Amino acid sequence: MPPDADRSVPFLRRSLAAGVSAVALFCLTGVACTGQLGNSDGSPAGDISDPIDPVTGQPTAQDCSVARTSPSVLRRLSRLEYQLTLQDLFQLAEPPVVDSIPEDTGQGGFRTIAALQNVSDQHLRAYLATAESLGQELMADEARRASVLGCEPEAADCLERFVQRFGKLAYRRPLSAEEVGDLVGRATEVAQDRADAFRFVIEALLTSPSFLFRIEVGASDAETSPLSSLELASRLSFTLWGRSPSAALLSRAEAGELDTPEGLLAVAEEMVEDERTPLFFNAFFKQWLTFEQLRPPANPDASTPALLADMITESELVLDEHAFTPGVDFFDALTANHTYVTPALAKFYGLEATGDGVTRVELPAGHHRANTGLLTHASLISAKNDGDLIAVRGQWLRAAFLCQKITIPAGLLEELESELSGLSYLQVLEKRNTQAGCAGCHALIDPIGVGFAQYDKEGRYDGSIGIDEFGLEPRFQGAANESFDSLAALAAELRRSPDLAACVAEKLFTYTQGREPAVEDRCAIDAAAGSFAQDGNRFRSFLTAIVRSPAFRLRRAPE
Repeated sequence: MPPDADRSVPFLRRSLAAGVSAVALFCLTGVACTGQLGNSDGSPAGDISDPIDPVTGQPTAQDCSVARTSPSVLRRLSRLEYQLTLQDLFQLAEPPVVDSIPEDTGQGGFRTIAALQNVSDQHLRAYLATAESLGQELMADEARRASVLGCEPEAADCLERFVQRFGKLAYRRPLSAEEVGDLVGRATEVAQDRADAFRFVIEALLTSPSFLFRIEVGASDAETSPLSSLELASRLSFTLWGRSPSAALLSRAEAGELDTPEGLLAVAEEMVEDERTPLFFNAFFKQWLTFEQLRPPANPDASTPALLADMITESELVLDEHAFTPGVDFFDALTANHTYVTPALAKFYGLEATGDGVTRVELPAGHHRANTGLLTHASLISAKNDGDLIAVRGQWLRAAFLCQKITIPAGLLEELESELSGLSYLQVLEKRNTQAGCAGCHALIDPIGVGFAQYDKEGRYDGSIGIDEFGLEPRFQGAANESFDSLAALAAELRRSPDLAACVAEKLFTYTQGREPAVEDRCAIDAAAGSFAQDGNRFRSFLTAIVRSPAFRLRRAPE
């Protein structure tokens, strides 16, 4: 056994005792195509519509002058939050590699849902190994060690000062005198030398629940309580930067700068201009639109991995440009007539590109991708190839941009299997769009999906395919129930949808707050969507509106 192995056991045991087991998944299946996950009040998960008056049967409007928030559970740091926080704590140029930590459990594309994030033995072993590695690297790097420690390791009081300073950053709060004394005492007792004492402290702090979980207990014992100043600083930093608050932000919180809505907003507006905000929301875009990882085609060649990476980069650049370039309308990403390609990706799209790297290319008139923006990005289309392309792509568009969750009731496919057996694909299309029990769903998704019929599983365009061959009129069933003759027309119609802004606000809420919104969150989401529209569809206004909501300052205990 390595000399340091025995001392890690208490920390593993302590962390295991504080672990959160995965919640049981539950599903309420409705009629036709409305089955969804359920909230505790019996409403579908993600349903933030006004509650129904039991007497009149009509929606009851909420009073948004009263601050409300839905319950939240203890949140473990996501793998990304863990990486970014460690990068700051150890003053690293890049986030550390944490491949040994299991991927976060996802729901609806997002891997930030707190109720689903457990802590397994594999997590704990990986957390300890990461802490050991980072501690060893730090103590071996003289320049970085001096900056992170803030004192000479051999100085008599350096270890205690380090526990206080580094511990405050790790725990997002000052350590008590008892906590400091306990850590210093144990480190001094078991360490083989002075450097080992610092490594011991690092391992202890980084395997503690106070570091691994975002602890918000509020400033009072009430079921719904305002956050303390330091808890608010932590929520603000994780919401906008995806990492623990800096020493400067904690100091501003302690000085009372976040105690008023005006002060909190002023700090948030500073933070959204920082380069750390686009970095964190790059992950949001990938999870929202589901293009983090692309599966290679059935017969990949040596150039495939690079081409898939180029596809992801294209979407990253277009989204980042429209989200964070001053004065740019975020929804222009849906109808953009330019993109960013490498020579290989340009060839894939049938475009011409100059230069060896990524270049900005204007799409020529008449090109199949002209004015289609994100909708024809290969990263998005090729990721939606699991099963029937028409249904999958139509369903994805409604779920991603309109927050319309369409699921198939349990048992329905089995019931229809005998009826569909032996039919051609075109006959199946016709039947499911005309037969009762199927048409309700497929009338919403197939007329959209058929508009993508000329793009294969890889996202490659084939103009020889005639859309009229499928017997469906391309149609976007929205406010105007408009038919469209091209994906450019679909993109323009989608961009005009009155549900688009509210849906993006809902997706941002889920990503940043770690839970599906409930009816209590309706006012916050409506306010974010309204602020976004009033500010010319600037993405940053979404983020500041989330922070500006009175609910952002509250914590409500689970029932």
